[in-house]
Amino acid sequence: AMTLDGLNLVRRKVLIEEMTVDGLQFGTPRTSSGAVTRKPKDERSLAEQLKQSIPFAMPTFEVPNVKEILEKEELETLKLVEGLKKEMDKERDKWRARLKDLPGKDTFEKYEARIKKLKAAPKGGFGGILGGVGEVQALQEEIQKDIDNLNNAQRDFEAQFASLKQRFDQAVKAPQADLRRLQEKYSLSPRGLANMSGLLLGQQISRWTHTGLVWYEKSKPLLERVKHAAAGSGGPEVVEPLRRAGVDVRFQETDPLPDFLIRKAKVSLNVELGDISGQVKNVTPDQDVLGKPLTFDFSGEQLKGIKLVTVRGNLNHIKPDKPHDRINLHAIAYKLPRLPLSEQPEWPVALEEGLADIKIRAGIKGEALKASVKGSLRSLRISAGKPNDSNILTKALTSAITGVSRLSVRADITGTTDSYNVKITSDLDRVLQRAAGKMVRDLSNRFQKELSREISREVNGPLQDLWGTYGGLNQLGVDLTGRLTQGNDVLESLLEKSISPKGLPGGLKLPF
Repeated sequence: AMTLDGLNLVRRKVLIEEMTVDGLQFGTPRTSSGAVTRKPKDERSLAEQLKQSIPFAMPTFEVPNVKEILEKEELETLKLVEGLKKEMDKERDKWRARLKDLPGKDTFEKYEARIKKLKAAPKGGFGGILGGVGEVQALQEEIQKDIDNLNNAQRDFEAQFASLKQRFDQAVKAPQADLRRLQEKYSLSPRGLANMSGLLLGQQISRWTHTGLVWYEKSKPLLERVKHAAAGSGGPEVVEPLRRAGVDVRFQETDPLPDFLIRKAKVSLNVELGDISGQVKNVTPDQDVLGKPLTFDFSGEQLKGIKLVTVRGNLNHIKPDKPHDRINLHAIAYKLPRLPLSEQPEWPVALEEGLADIKIRAGIKGEALKASVKGSLRSLRISAGKPNDSNILTKALTSAITGVSRLSVRADITGTTDSYNVKITSDLDRVLQRAAGKMVRDLSNRFQKELSREISREVNGPLQDLWGTYGGLNQLGVDLTGRLTQGNDVLESLLEKSISPKGLPGGLKLPF
């Protein structure tokens, strides 16, 4: 039932001021197809899309085989040790050759002999004293030159050795880094159970999202008329009229109105859950002409399997190239149907019954999709596991999840209408982590010990060789330091109680 604007009907404009649609039903047989035109979409199956939108995998429940892991994994320790040992061998050979050209023990022993001889020689008066001073100066300069050469060599050695030592320390710690890397990659940990919400609830939420997007696509012909325009002109398409066929001319309107418009429609829906009623405003494929979005507001109470449901939103296509649509749904005491949550053969899980309070906020801006789903679930009955399950971990998870009667769930959906991701969090993760945490830690500890033992067996030989090379290189530094110490001692011996150009024995001062 409706009221029409008769004057505008004469002008070929169907303007319905108010309409009542009572008892609208879905899913009834049709005498002709009701298919609507849709844009080409991703032709992948729904199962493939759901698999992509939920990047979660069931965690492994078996301790990995350590020997098989090390057969296919390359240890970073071995690569690091091999490269470092070659470089240390090269540096060791270089410094061995350089030390041969530097003053050593024999050189400084000769200096000591010369000093003893110099101190034992009689001075023979003032001229002898001056001659002794000259010999001391010459010998001091020789010793100091050798000490300077040793100091320069020591600085070079320490700079190179510091860099090698830093890499050596990394190589020594590398087995632990390999252990952590492989343990995180292959070991089951309580942290892995944080994915369980996504695994158990994600595919069902993605199915509902997919269904909502299908209905959204079906609504598009009601919102946008196909408008033809001349390529690159931005104006109306120019069609050459046929000879004697005439042409329709649409003159500019002072107050433009769409060709079709339902200003207000009161609608009651007869669905499987019961009767839902509400209203829709501004139904037209020419929102750009009307300048107002389509709005809707529906609600139903005391329905079959749900206490209250409200659906509100608007579909804004005033700018056809920048559509912005929003919908809010609130359901109270929705009786959940039986839902299979996991079809994994090692751990099947199903929601047998329960009640849910659900809030959904969704928006589509252009092709960008953003939605959030918040659910509070109660009076839950969950079945899990398989008969005669011998796996201690799945048995623990089964015991934990079947004891859950209340849950809080949040899902965030982002992406585009063609490709979207679902991120789910719930306190189910905490429940399962707490139930299986100790068991998982025990399994991880066992795996860690086996992995550590096998890594040590493979790297101990190369590391021992590296230790030997490192020790040999370090000993060269010790030798260099010993030579410097000996040289400084010899120089100090020369200057101690010797004739110097600044004084004479007994405190006598030279006149100059």
